[in-house]
Amino acid sequence: MMGGTRRKLLCLDLDGTLYGPDHQVSKRNAVAVAAAAARGFTVALCTGRGPTMYCPTARELGVPGGLYLVGYNGAVVFHLDEDGHPTTVLFETKMSSAQVNKVVQLADGLAVEFDVRDVQYARSFPDEAAALLQRHSALVRSSPIVVDTLPEVGVGPGLCQPNKLTVLTADPDGFVATANATPGFADDGIGVVTGGPFWVETLNLKADKADGVSLVCGAIGCSLSDVVYFGDGANDATSLAASGIGIAMANAKPEARAASTRVSEWSNDDDAVAREIEALLHTDAAACT
Repeated sequence: MMGGTRRKLLCLDLDGTLYGPDHQVSKRNAVAVAAAAARGFTVALCTGRGPTMYCPTARELGVPGGLYLVGYNGAVVFHLDEDGHPTTVLFETKMSSAQVNKVVQLADGLAVEFDVRDVQYARSFPDEAAALLQRHSALVRSSPIVVDTLPEVGVGPGLCQPNKLTVLTADPDGFVATANATPGFADDGIGVVTGGPFWVETLNLKADKADGVSLVCGAIGCSLSDVVYFGDGANDATSLAASGIGIAMANAKPEARAASTRVSEWSNDDDAVAREIEALLHTDAAACT
């Protein structure tokens, strides 16, 4: 049963899932998420985005008491208050100097973003690099601090340990292929993956979205069989497969479709999340009568 006294977890990918084509949450999707929360669901956003980028707040979604964020593809797991501020850290990737340098060196001449909790730094160059940084910032609604030299990485005053790096490039697949062809590149546990049409993201190979979902389950006292997970990307596949109900969008990548419990007949453009939640709540209510 979806409602009742048993606590369950509603996990929502953002881009390509909860977000429509305008990268916003539609009113219908927000109303459906609020209805699930009112029926006892804890809500978790599971996304490649993080606190430096626009993510809908619990207040915007009508979820009292805050929500969880499995961010940066599992690199961080936070509880956020109703206004989106981290209150509890369940897990946090902190990249070392060596892990950062190998990516930055490969990204010579390209714009690079450093995400450190809720602060983003960016190194850029003229022309294409600057244009891609501007496009990406507008897309994810971030406000990077643009610097000539990226902050020094390490532990101590004035130093930082990024949670994630983003490299902006017109050829993300080529960048990833070059990295993967570099002997030992991912041996330290940090890899890179194509994040979008013009960017590459670092990935903690030992902590993906599914690991983050498991941590949230432990925090609220439920099991993975109590999870309803919505996603569309290859980075959602392990979570879709591990969850009690894993619903892939009609627009989902092949990996997500194959891993899901079922594929929705609707895409994110059609408010698939709302339609599926409405159906699940209706079925649950009928079972209780």
